Amino acid sequence: MTASPDDFNRTSPNEARSPGWRIRPYSVVAGALVFTILLLIVVPIGRMIARAFTVDGHFDFSPAIETLQQGWLPDVLFSTLVVVIVSTLLSLVIGACLAWLNERTDANLGLAGAILPILPFLIPGVALAIGWALIGAPRVGFLNGILASMPLIGRDGLNFTVNIYSWTGLLWIYTLHGVPLIYLVVSAALRNLDPSLEEASLMNGAGLWRTLRKVSFPAIRPALLSASLLVAISGFALYSLPAIVATGARIDMLSVHAVRLLRNTYPPRLDQAIVLGLMALLFVGSLWCLQRYFASSGRFVSIGGRAAGERRLSLGAWRIPARIVMVFYLLCASVIPLLALIIVAFQPFWSPRIQTALLTLDNFKAILFANRLTSEAFKNSLQLALVGATLATAIALIVSIYTARNHTWFARVADGLVKAPSTISALVISIGFLVTFAGPPFYLGGTLIILLLAFIVIYLPSASIAIDSAVAQVGDDLWEASQISGAGDGRTVRKIVVPLTLLGLAAGWAIVFVHIMGDLSASALLAGVGSPVIGYAMLEVWENGSYSLLAAFATLMCFAITAVVACVIGLARRFSRFG
Repeated sequence: MTASPDDFNRTSPNEARSPGWRIRPYSVVAGALVFTILLLIVVPIGRMIARAFTVDGHFDFSPAIETLQQGWLPDVLFSTLVVVIVSTLLSLVIGACLAWLNERTDANLGLAGAILPILPFLIPGVALAIGWALIGAPRVGFLNGILASMPLIGRDGLNFTVNIYSWTGLLWIYTLHGVPLIYLVVSAALRNLDPSLEEASLMNGAGLWRTLRKVSFPAIRPALLSASLLVAISGFALYSLPAIVATGARIDMLSVHAVRLLRNTYPPRLDQAIVLGLMALLFVGSLWCLQRYFASSGRFVSIGGRAAGERRLSLGAWRIPARIVMVFYLLCASVIPLLALIIVAFQPFWSPRIQTALLTLDNFKAILFANRLTSEAFKNSLQLALVGATLATAIALIVSIYTARNHTWFARVADGLVKAPSTISALVISIGFLVTFAGPPFYLGGTLIILLLAFIVIYLPSASIAIDSAVAQVGDDLWEASQISGAGDGRTVRKIVVPLTLLGLAAGWAIVFVHIMGDLSASALLAGVGSPVIGYAMLEVWENGSYSLLAAFATLMCFAITAVVACVIGLARRFSRFG
């Protein structure tokens, strides 16, 4: 008898009808994990909402009303909405164009194009923000130092300067952060686009840009909407970028103000921070509903037939400028800020003038050995990232296998639950964890445990999405052959599924590892002096004005992330059945 996809637990009809029938252990494990994730999402957010509208166990809207009456609230909401909306639109245009150029035209960069969406992820947002702060600071930034030395632009010329601490600088850094998310989603959609549609448009007299506007992008409108939603959610949750750039520009952002209410106010204004978190949740929920409406309305082109293959559109004279644009993006998103970090890390003090005689390793020694805060933070973050990425990958793998092999309502619920945190701001989840687990009866405030739980919940969707596609490639015949041979669920997973999906597992693991190492949203609220992590320590160093120390810290983080990810991906390629 041939097993069906629904028969994951391999129970025969007679066995199912017998009184001694028992649930398979794998199903129990998957169900327990799903239930745990449900509790870690629903309980913190539920308690956060209850805390906002109850006083001494009774409904009381006065804390919310008091927050709504604060004079700073209109400026916070206006600044946040403007930055998120404008940067999302800019990221959408830039990311979609870069994906189209690299996937659908002859301007693709080959190997450089393959790493285009990956390289920016190896530089966390906090390192990107610090790097550009070192480049574009008004007086001591490297770019202003270069401009000042130019005869027609410097003091004797136009006296033109660049200021990263401005609306323009904030939008620039937010856009650079959002482009990779857009690129990843849109490039995947473009690979499945039938090239004959674009060719037909060109043959009928439509120009290149009209074809792009009328054919290519309308065909992938659902992907554009989904990518925009991801960037907007990330924009509401971001703390690292506005903490460094917006604070210097005196632009009050929602995430920064919420953290300030909890960290820099005595007594902490938890009620007001909760209301701000609920506002972020309301904005994200509204965007999600809007995205679902457009995605289900049928106002886009459905594409079927052949895949894109190797046929690419010829850009003619625009080919070289297009490549220059893609290289310029790579430089801005990765190379230039990382180079600025490295230069300042070797300087005894931050200066736009590079004097090779003064370069030193003292900042790196201080980070790793002399400074207790940074050395402990580096060790704690590395441990959390290794453990958190491994647990998140294991949970995602177990749930992904269960949902792939079972087509029941519970399987659909399980799949939705592990991806649900991607639709919730990390700021909201962090505040919820603070309300739920920091005090009685758990008393986990300021510990590594609360950080580990929050990281797993926040970044589990990233691992799940990466692993789902790998698990889907394992055919039913392999499962059936293994089970017919007498192997149980656990052995089938160990001997067949893991080796075949090792590259996908490594990709999911690497994404979570990078996010946890560079996290500043959750760590700003949940870390403590007794259990510092990189994000928490960076805030302390930044506020103390030790910029060379901060640059060395960020540089070490970037190189540690790159080394670990390279080792994991390399080992996965070596031992994978497809390697």
